[in-house]
Amino acid sequence: MDLTTQNKVDRMIASAEQWLKEHDYRYVECNYVPERLFTRNRKINLMLRTAFRLLPFNPRSKKDMAAAPLTPHTTVAMLKAFSLKGDRHVAAMLAQRVFDHLQSPATKAFSLRQGIRVAVNLYEDNGDDPSPLNTVFFGEFLLDSDIIDDDTRRKTVLSICDYLVNELGYRDHGEDGIYFYYGHHLKDIIYNASAFISAFLIKSGTRYERPDYVSLGERGLTYIMRNQNSDGSWFYYGPPLKKAIDGFHQCYILKALMDSQPLSGIDMTQSIARGMAFYKTQFRESGKYLVPQRYDRRFNPKNTWLLQKIDGRDISEALTFFSLYAPDPERVEKLVNYMYDKIYRPDSGRLSPEIFIYGRNRNDYIEFYGWYLHALYCVKKMV
Repeated sequence: MDLTTQNKVDRMIASAEQWLKEHDYRYVECNYVPERLFTRNRKINLMLRTAFRLLPFNPRSKKDMAAAPLTPHTTVAMLKAFSLKGDRHVAAMLAQRVFDHLQSPATKAFSLRQGIRVAVNLYEDNGDDPSPLNTVFFGEFLLDSDIIDDDTRRKTVLSICDYLVNELGYRDHGEDGIYFYYGHHLKDIIYNASAFISAFLIKSGTRYERPDYVSLGERGLTYIMRNQNSDGSWFYYGPPLKKAIDGFHQCYILKALMDSQPLSGIDMTQSIARGMAFYKTQFRESGKYLVPQRYDRRFNPKNTWLLQKIDGRDISEALTFFSLYAPDPERVEKLVNYMYDKIYRPDSGRLSPEIFIYGRNRNDYIEFYGWYLHALYCVKKMV
């Protein structure tokens, strides 16, 4: 990586950290709709959330934005970023925020709450409903960090496993493996979430000598591998939902498999190789840029993906993957170039969350700052 690229990374890191510090590490998320605006009609709530999500300006009042609740989505993203940086002070503050404010009262074992009421295509959750994937992400932070004392870390990780297995639950497909549910209000199949849950059970069971969790995690990844497409891809949804392939969710599944491979008794080599080969096709070379493709156009989704040219996670997940999982300095450099020129705004020091078909989204959303910061520190770790 040349010095110019390193300078770009450092400048974006400085801007992201300054913005987060100025806002006391709390701000509005992209899916936040003021609670008072929701109705009893789910379709109306979905339309409302979609409008707030896609408008190129922020319709929320200053009062509503100031009242936006804390969420695990953002907090865990920042936790991973500042832990990778080695900033124990900020990481400890954010971890304490999780334990003090973000536990869900809806489960017996440890889980994180959604934080905000959210209405999306397949389900609607309130702020206290558990958030399985964010709970797993927090558990991964605990496994990788020494910010929390050993006893608390062990108890919390095992409690998360208990929640995933006994409260969230799974569907048993016999020899084909098991599928862990995406959420309590959604029984349809979302492959990437089950992959992450399965990998977490393997890592946690290995660390704390729980072969039952390892076995369930291996069966979960068996199901994922058996549902891989012949070209190496995975659909976002399982049948009977509409076929769609989303770029950064391919990366999610690959990371889950690659994290588990050294710990597991099952062979994932071929699945990983095929998945990686496909994932690399989901980028377009354009001069000094490597441009992520928002989705595979063979299977056009009927949702907000159609209005996005780039989701910030397409970039942040690619940077993380090609920095730490499959190191590729040339790809990273071209991704950094694209991020600096198309997402970063040097005049204001801001980072856009996405690029819509009608232009760059200039709204500030805190979770994207957390994702970007973590990805950029992954780049620094590579070099």
